[in-house]
Amino acid sequence: MTFIYFTIAAGVVCFSLYGWGILCQRMAKYPVRNWVVTIIIGLGVVIFLGGVLNLLRLAYGWAFDILLVIGIVLAGWFTKAGKGVRPLFRSRNTGEWLCVAVPVLLIAAIMLFTVKTQLPPRAFNWHDDFEKYFAHPVRMLETGTLFGSPLNALGSETLGGQALLHGIILNHFPIQYINGADACLGLFLCLLLSVSMLGLRPVYLPMFVISPLIVFCINPQFVNISALYMGSAFMITSILLFSGPDDFENNPTALKLPSPVLTGVVFAALIALKSIFLVFPPLLLILFTIILALFGRPIGPPIRWLLKTSGMTLLFILPWLLLYMPYYFNASFTPPAHINDIVIPRDRPLNFFSTEPLFYGSTTVDYTFICLSTAAVILGAILWKNKGHQNLRAGLFAGGAVIIAVYLSFVLSSPLISGFDTSIRYSIPFLIAGAPVILCLAYTWAVESKHTGLRPLFTVITLLLGILIMSSFYSSCIDRIRQARNIGSILAFSAKAADKNFIEYNREVLYGNTKQRVMSAQKQVPAGQAIVASIGTPFYLDYKRNIIYDAERSGIATPWASVPDANYFLLQYQGPAFHTLSQYLHPAPGKRERYISEKCIALIRFFQDLRNTADVIYNDGTIIVARKRGPLPVQNNQHLK
Repeated sequence: MTFIYFTIAAGVVCFSLYGWGILCQRMAKYPVRNWVVTIIIGLGVVIFLGGVLNLLRLAYGWAFDILLVIGIVLAGWFTKAGKGVRPLFRSRNTGEWLCVAVPVLLIAAIMLFTVKTQLPPRAFNWHDDFEKYFAHPVRMLETGTLFGSPLNALGSETLGGQALLHGIILNHFPIQYINGADACLGLFLCLLLSVSMLGLRPVYLPMFVISPLIVFCINPQFVNISALYMGSAFMITSILLFSGPDDFENNPTALKLPSPVLTGVVFAALIALKSIFLVFPPLLLILFTIILALFGRPIGPPIRWLLKTSGMTLLFILPWLLLYMPYYFNASFTPPAHINDIVIPRDRPLNFFSTEPLFYGSTTVDYTFICLSTAAVILGAILWKNKGHQNLRAGLFAGGAVIIAVYLSFVLSSPLISGFDTSIRYSIPFLIAGAPVILCLAYTWAVESKHTGLRPLFTVITLLLGILIMSSFYSSCIDRIRQARNIGSILAFSAKAADKNFIEYNREVLYGNTKQRVMSAQKQVPAGQAIVASIGTPFYLDYKRNIIYDAERSGIATPWASVPDANYFLLQYQGPAFHTLSQYLHPAPGKRERYISEKCIALIRFFQDLRNTADVIYNDGTIIVARKRGPLPVQNNQHLK
């Protein structure tokens, strides 16, 4: 039944997004024939409107329902009028039906398994999810805005795009289903996009099978309900907009620049989802412009187009930036006190071809092979010297170069981030986006080419590379399937995810009396009073009853972090997910991890000093509620800024 409910819900949402996407295309006067790309454009429009609603303090459930209904009305009107709608079948021959049936059955099988085993999962990440991501949509739906706490990660790690999607889920489903936004709907959109650019002819059948399997087989190293697949979906859409895969049906020698409006919507939504995705748009814009120059095109029009696209991206991301502008104006880059007791473990040596298992699964060489395959396709396209279909070639070269550049830069900068293993994990959304779309574009270019000399060889090599990518992740994919079936989650820290205590803690949080305990603690504070809350499950707080300044480790490390002048403090001091001082003294590798630990230790010392100026008015054995007696401690609070 869950799969049926998901299918209905996903269908309604996608139909609504399609309506918003068509409206955006008509306003931009730039029709896009790929209906899946249209859905993603519509999602970008909704994320932009969600930023506006947050800025106006109107991001409530009823507002999202209105957006959903408007999208459905638009989609129905455009479909009835036949405006912007491309028929799925044209000749209705057996080949076309087969090209639709094969990927539909394959994608349906993948989604059936995913929904059955992970909607909802038996376990979430008890730090990133329960302490951080769960609380964001709860705050938004209860207060109408994500803005409100200088001690959480909103405005830094994410601008709120993913919280908006989580809020839409939470508006109609229990919080246990929150991962449906990315792990299910995000994956579904990636699977559709991976085949959406292929022609409905038997020659494309092998790629109709290989492309979605690549998306599914690549180990996502899933550790939380972040925007992994959604980010990949927006990246694939960007590359498709740049590649113009439909142009070969009209004029193979023409080159049509993407619409600045549509590109800006997609780029802005990508950045709003997760701040780390910010590296993608400028790289793609710059490399695409350079490649056009290398093609011998006049440089003036691409430069003007680049500036227009950058301006539209800024326009569509502006509501989210304005939302957090008070934080940014209050930013201070004074580093925290250096703590000599912190012990950073030795990171693994830099090796792009290592076969040693990574902490989160698979090996480095598996992910490096995706980049090598992309480079091989680009090199082959250059050596072929086939100058037709310039949009396809420009999108292929620029998209592939960006994926390679991002992977290399993330791995090389791992000592500055969070170590080698985590840097690999950060690059995976880019690789999931790049692998299928680059291979499909190369395959399409070869199949549609009028130069038949190297066509058979190029198509065979492209298919072979796709098969090898799938094969390299075969073992980890089987392990992930087995874990999903046996444990009910695909959390990449598999040993911990299978631990009985970990699963029991998740059960207690989601279905036990944790909510009641948090509510009981909050009731000790008079309604309307501000609370600084540092607990493992802040999403159970009532954000309407009190002003809540929720604190978590990533938010504490922002340049604007400081403890507000509140009279009440709600603090967790023990429990399975409680961060101990010892854990902060032994962080993961990377300078960023050390910086976060120093900030968190400063906050712990601040809370310790607070005991001299506060009275404990409630203590249930894990959570205390303290009321301030005098001014806040100053010294350690300054270290947070």
